[in-house]
Amino acid sequence: MEEAHTNRRMVQIGLGILLVVLGLSSLGGDFSAALIFGGLGLYLLYRQFDNSRANIEAERHSTSSYEVEAQPRADQVYAHALDAVREAGLDPTNTHVLPIDIGVMAFSADQDPTIFRTKPVFDDVDYVQPFVQLRLPTNAVGRVRFEIMDSDGQVLFIHEEYHQLQKGRNLVTPAARLPIHDAHNMHGDWQLRVSADGVLLAVHHFGWQESTTKAIRRHLREDGELSNEVRAMLAESRLQKMSLDELLADQQIDEQPQRRESGR
Repeated sequence: MEEAHTNRRMVQIGLGILLVVLGLSSLGGDFSAALIFGGLGLYLLYRQFDNSRANIEAERHSTSSYEVEAQPRADQVYAHALDAVREAGLDPTNTHVLPIDIGVMAFSADQDPTIFRTKPVFDDVDYVQPFVQLRLPTNAVGRVRFEIMDSDGQVLFIHEEYHQLQKGRNLVTPAARLPIHDAHNMHGDWQLRVSADGVLLAVHHFGWQESTTKAIRRHLREDGELSNEVRAMLAESRLQKMSLDELLADQQIDEQPQRRESGR
């Protein structure tokens, strides 16, 4: 998995460099082509750099597919989780069942999941799975309910089941995932709601950001070929280069008779 992920990153980095080179080569011709290719290339390279930072951040908080923190600090409480508690109308200082961490795990193909707390989720992931970490003053048994709603308020995911919770920290995640597809409305923030025995504990908001794949797809046709607009700019760029070569070739041909005459 790690090797496949690395190969994918290298391909995208190589594609980004190629697009930047195409953009630079088009500067002498069509400026719009240079802007599009250069912009796409720089966007690809930036995304790979940004993904590397996100992966490093995720690795700090996760050492396995389902463990948010392998060795959490006893006093660690996430600020965004407390904000989610307040959003639910509760006072974190007077809440016995306190969410101290909340977010979603994103799954893509055969890659390891990536944890998203406050950072926007890439819109090309295959599934998202919510999680919450609850801190309890004593052992308890009860129903924990997860709900995910899109920016229009449409409920896309509901899962509720019984859990035996221990005193202290408890990582709770449903035994189900929400499939993500292009038909979803990702233009605004989504909402993750967590309840216990009918009491709303947290309301967490998370957003979406366009993936590298979709950014390129906007400039490609569905069959994977270049769109007519980009193809036309490429063709024009090639014609300009060919015409310049032809002019140089004609100039060399014209110079040859002159050299013969001057040599007589």
